[in-house]
Amino acid sequence: MPSTTVHIPDPLLSKMNQIVKEKGISRNRFIIQACERAVVNNAGEWPEGFFEPDLSRDDLKLLREGVAEMEEAIISMRRSRKVMEL
Repeated sequence: MPSTTVHIPDPLLSKMNQIVKEKGISRNRFIIQACERAVVNNAGEWPEGFFEPDLSRDDLKLLREGVAEMEEAIISMRRSRKVMEL
């Protein structure tokens, strides 16, 4: 079976460790199960009509500004490899 490396933030890893201990399974098995669920549930697919909102001009402007700000923050945090607090 092929392998890959995944970098998991400490708080998430701690929570995962608690869950796998309670379930009596390995971290690897837990991650595989989570990925299988995501694939089955089409995770990452946008709901139908998501990009067709009936927004006012002002709301669309605010939405665009918010998206640009969020994108900038994500890119800057990714380059520095810091954990981002949402």
